[in-house]
Amino acid sequence: MASSPVDTQVLIVGGGIGGLTLAAILQRLDIPCIVLERSSTHTPVGAGISLAPNGLRMLDQLGIYEKVLAAGQKLRKVQIWRNDSQWNTLDWSPCEAKFGYPVMSMERHHFQRLLHEAAGGEEFVQYGAKVVDVIDNPSEPGVKVILDSGKEYRANMVVGADGIRSVVRRCLARDEGMKEANTIKFTGRVHMSGITEPLANLNSEHLGVANWMLYDHATLTTWPCHNNSQWFIGVAKSEDAVATDRSVWAKCTEDTINKVYGEGFHPFAESGKMSELVNKNQRILASNVFQETEFPSMSRGRVCLMGDAAHSMSSAFGQGGNMAIEDAAVLANLIQANRDSLDNAAPFLTEYSDMRCKRAQDVVKFSFRFILLHGAILPYGIGKLLRWLVYAFLPASTWLWYLQWLYGYQPTVDALGTPTKASK
Repeated sequence: MASSPVDTQVLIVGGGIGGLTLAAILQRLDIPCIVLERSSTHTPVGAGISLAPNGLRMLDQLGIYEKVLAAGQKLRKVQIWRNDSQWNTLDWSPCEAKFGYPVMSMERHHFQRLLHEAAGGEEFVQYGAKVVDVIDNPSEPGVKVILDSGKEYRANMVVGADGIRSVVRRCLARDEGMKEANTIKFTGRVHMSGITEPLANLNSEHLGVANWMLYDHATLTTWPCHNNSQWFIGVAKSEDAVATDRSVWAKCTEDTINKVYGEGFHPFAESGKMSELVNKNQRILASNVFQETEFPSMSRGRVCLMGDAAHSMSSAFGQGGNMAIEDAAVLANLIQANRDSLDNAAPFLTEYSDMRCKRAQDVVKFSFRFILLHGAILPYGIGKLLRWLVYAFLPASTWLWYLQWLYGYQPTVDALGTPTKASK
């Protein structure tokens, strides 16, 4: 594009799940794009990830579903515990027959490697590219993106896929006249997670079994990953001062997590204690949980947002990554339909925002309400009673019936044809 006033057609800020998925789609559509990622290298991030039918269909269309199957684990059932007493077992295996795809868990960094390869690798993903400003002047060709190094890029459109502390979102908030550029606040809760090595004491009967642990002082869930490794996620109230300039703790050790969860019961530990699983971790981390207080639109002019940059949500039902994949599919469809007029992106980016806003808000609200139910954090003292009624007595068939609205919506990109699994 040497003779063009822009460096590329689509500039994606952020090399996370949403940004890499969009880049992978655009590669297959032969639409020029560049991904700018602030991290210096492609390093391990997070512990595990949950992939649901509403995201897996797009991954199938991209041709990486079989790789996800090989590296992940389908969810077969969920065991629900109140301390060391089992309340219920939900048979989740009918999910695949009902929705065409299962719910799966896998190591997060492995999944991001698959997306990184699908997006074209380092030829198209530029690391160490920290964006500090985005300027969309309608009178100038393309949107200007400025890095901390002083280097500038121009593109016909810019996609902010740079997470909850999105620089692109702050620029949109500034341009819309919002009072605060940083629109997130601390929730008072801490998120602790990790992924274990394969547990030698487990066998084939344990494959695909999740455990929801409802302790008196906190909640914790473990999700099955490849070869009986376990991804654990706990949420507890914070008792310490919070660094508001970052989310991830600078240092987290086994003792950090065991202080909260170590003495708790877990059915997959030979000793019966959760500390046994924590101490077999391959990677652990802790982070303060923030939430949005004020949202800009998902688009403004020739700039749009996707994933956590647009609609950060609780991790309670594992929908953050799936929603980013949904965003990528819907946005890519519109880019493909308007590929001959990408220098006039504002109208179809407004359409993208209109298409995604209600869906995103519905899932954010659902995720927030689910964490209130899961933690029995409900008014008038009814939290524990309602949680007991729902968790102890509702069968999996009722859960899956209700989740039709969530799992049944499976956006794909028309120009890429029928997903492989769906065509069989």
